[in-house]
Amino acid sequence: MEVFRRTPRCHLALEAAQGGVSGIVRARAGGGRRRGSQRADTRWSTCDMADEERAGDGAELFVPGRLCLFGEHSDWAAEHGLYPGYCLVIGTDQGLSARARPADRFVVESLVPDQHGRPTGRTRRIDCEWDADTLRAAARDQSEFFRYCAGTAHQMRSRFGAPGGIDLQITGMDLPLRKGVSSSAAVCILVAKAFNAVHDLGLFPHEMMEAAYRGEKLTGSQCGRMDQACIYGKTPVLLTFQKAAAPRIEPIFPAGEVCMFFVDLAGTKDTVKILGDLQAAYSHRDELQRALGVENERIVRGAYRALSDGDAAKLGRLMLEAQENFDTRIAPHSAEQLKSPLLHKLLAFDDIAEHIHGGKGVGSQGDGTVQFVARSPEDRDAAMAKIVGAFPQMQCFPLTIWRLAEARQGPQNC
Repeated sequence: MEVFRRTPRCHLALEAAQGGVSGIVRARAGGGRRRGSQRADTRWSTCDMADEERAGDGAELFVPGRLCLFGEHSDWAAEHGLYPGYCLVIGTDQGLSARARPADRFVVESLVPDQHGRPTGRTRRIDCEWDADTLRAAARDQSEFFRYCAGTAHQMRSRFGAPGGIDLQITGMDLPLRKGVSSSAAVCILVAKAFNAVHDLGLFPHEMMEAAYRGEKLTGSQCGRMDQACIYGKTPVLLTFQKAAAPRIEPIFPAGEVCMFFVDLAGTKDTVKILGDLQAAYSHRDELQRALGVENERIVRGAYRALSDGDAAKLGRLMLEAQENFDTRIAPHSAEQLKSPLLHKLLAFDDIAEHIHGGKGVGSQGDGTVQFVARSPEDRDAAMAKIVGAFPQMQCFPLTIWRLAEARQGPQNC
């Protein structure tokens, strides 16, 4: 039975959209269909449309991005069984906002921002049968813009018993895309939270993390289990990874406030290539195994103590040490992608040295994003201003790790 629906409204919008969906946005949601293409042999449709107001009540949702403070790549490395993996993670202030309601199909409509998160006046939409085979097919279609969403929906249906579909309207996003702050994991967590909210599934956070992880893996992604920690928001967490085991998650309660910021380097990186290179080398490179094993554990243990104590100076020094470990023992195994000239240029930028304790790369590393620990709120503002002045193509984002007493109130000084 042919259930693909090419409505006049979608058809006209596709023709109107020929000139402008950002490639960086296409990659964020997991694949990037060619603009204006529709296929008559599928059971779902994807289209670009002009923005329009939508009525109706539903669950209001927000999911932040994820900043890996320490421990990148140790999540997948732990699956080899040589060493456990350890990461320190916190949510960003930026993220995805959405509204969800029950539906008899799986529908996601997303704003399409430019590379800086600014509105473009466009949205993109998938309208899919609430059917396991159809969801699986959409998830495995490498050209499907919403394949990560479809993969997570498949998990919510097949693994967690969601009784019906959802209509998910992504109403806002200011998260940097393809920059190492887990925009793909954020949208998967958003889908899982939407199902949990509108169908009252009563899932625990670790179950929604599992749905998001398995949904992303269904697409063929090489992601690890760290990124889904964005579900914990601005609570910093320690993640411990063991082979064939769910991650252990422990919240951290800092005794003092830590002022940070991260910077979109306005460069390019290929996370798939980085992961492929490192994973291919891991089994036969002792220095890579030790870097992601014993050296990472030593650094993360120190960083856990520093963060718990609210010791920003020590945290910054450990970031410099972690970056040296990465550059000398890890980066050579994906040398083309991890030369990272923009990253190293900013880490060595003398004009901000007086304002920071230290910094390091983010996520899979490469020329995506860099993070810094600032000496004070005023130093953070000064450093960000100097960076934007010297490198106008770059964009800075403040991040404050709050003291325990402020965890529910928001920052007081930053």
